[in-house]
Amino acid sequence: MLRVIRAATVGFGLSTVAIAGAFDLTVVHVNDTHSHLEPTMIKGKPYGGFARLSTLFSNLRAKEKNPIFLHGGDIFQGTIYYNVYKGLADGHLMNLIGFDAVALGNHEFDDGPEGLIPFLRQTDFAKLCANADFSAYPEIDQRVTPTKILNIKGTKVGLIGLITPDLPFISNMGKIQLVDLDASITRAIAHLESQGVKIHIAVSHCGYAEEIGIAKRHPKLDVIVGGHSHSLLGDTGNPDLPKGLGEYPTKVGPVLVVQAWEWAKVAGRMRLTFNRDGVVTKVKGDVIPLDETIAEDPKILSALQAFEKPIIALKQSVVGNAPTEITRRSGVMGNLIADAMLTATKSQGAQIALMNSGGMRGDLDAGPITYSEAISVQPFGNTLVLLDLSGAELLATLEAGVRDAGPLQVSKGFRYVINGQSVSATFEGAAIDPSATYRVVTNNFMARGGDKLTALAEAKGRRVDTGIVDLDALIAYLRASDTVELDTVPRIVQTRN
Repeated sequence: MLRVIRAATVGFGLSTVAIAGAFDLTVVHVNDTHSHLEPTMIKGKPYGGFARLSTLFSNLRAKEKNPIFLHGGDIFQGTIYYNVYKGLADGHLMNLIGFDAVALGNHEFDDGPEGLIPFLRQTDFAKLCANADFSAYPEIDQRVTPTKILNIKGTKVGLIGLITPDLPFISNMGKIQLVDLDASITRAIAHLESQGVKIHIAVSHCGYAEEIGIAKRHPKLDVIVGGHSHSLLGDTGNPDLPKGLGEYPTKVGPVLVVQAWEWAKVAGRMRLTFNRDGVVTKVKGDVIPLDETIAEDPKILSALQAFEKPIIALKQSVVGNAPTEITRRSGVMGNLIADAMLTATKSQGAQIALMNSGGMRGDLDAGPITYSEAISVQPFGNTLVLLDLSGAELLATLEAGVRDAGPLQVSKGFRYVINGQSVSATFEGAAIDPSATYRVVTNNFMARGGDKLTALAEAKGRRVDTGIVDLDALIAYLRASDTVELDTVPRIVQTRN
């Protein structure tokens, strides 16, 4: 059963009227913050953090013309703050920071639909999703709307929420039913137009490639503020940060598509001018790095200090037991981590796990393993990415590892032999078929070509960032048994020439 589209209107001072002339609007946005409430270190420097984001929003609120503040989804999952607070720490800080609306992301359902409800109750900004039917969960249905109308100085701005069609494959959606994406957009635009809205902004968690497609199919949209693919667009001019995947904004016919990477390390800003018919006549966009030039908001820092107290205790908690010392040099650590990665994603079809040796940063002593010790092994907060690789791409990746970064660690059931710089491999006893497709899980560092693994970055098959943090996968694996079972059988064999 489809929901009737409804819209809430927030006033900013004047009664609602049609666009009388030129109207200026500033769209400020982030996406995929994944509970990164504290700064992230990049090349030894702190970027992002919600205290810095709060200051930026306050500054832009004071100086920009008609600013609105949007989030492209995936607020949940990614740090110890989520493990402890299940999104409530994020929601509290987002209320203080002052968002206007957010799209729901797939990770908002990691603990099932019921796990989202406390966040929905707590937060006072709009939660948007037009292409899902939540009627099986009345409390979600009451708090998530397909559209939102902002009344800004007499001009109506319509927002439409979208979530990835991949939701059934990458999250725990329970009895939620997805609705056809294109039909939902068409229906939402028609509803907004019936309310006199001429400006249409999609707040999307569909991924950059899909959002480009949406723009091509729905030219009545003015802007798509995106998320899900963690895409950095444009050039920040900051040497610490990578180059963008495309232009900021990316212009697709009349539609402007934007994203702002991940973890609030940057924020996007678009200054738009609309004519009386709601057509964009002028646009200026930039991506703002949240670096040390932006001061941290004391009230957010104070809240973080309170949230951190239970986390200190968690770091000292025991998450597993090792029957013997687990070291990187022996290969046992590589086996353990790869198996943990595979276990965490097997329900999503993963067959093989690949782990870079350089991503393992510590050893474990025999006996109790604490949370802090697990962090010392996998400290980077990388997420697990599913890639559909051809056998040829898989073999090329293994050979690149041998050549440039050291042999890649692999999961149980996979074995490969190194002969010079060439590799032969088997999966479940059968030789790898270069033309067959294998679903491989790796970390996002490797997936984007880190350690010179260009075959992963250039792979043409399906690619999904699961958002599962490598540390969480390891800890879940350790907790699954009283004492972790270690596989000491070598999975990598090096022949002598």
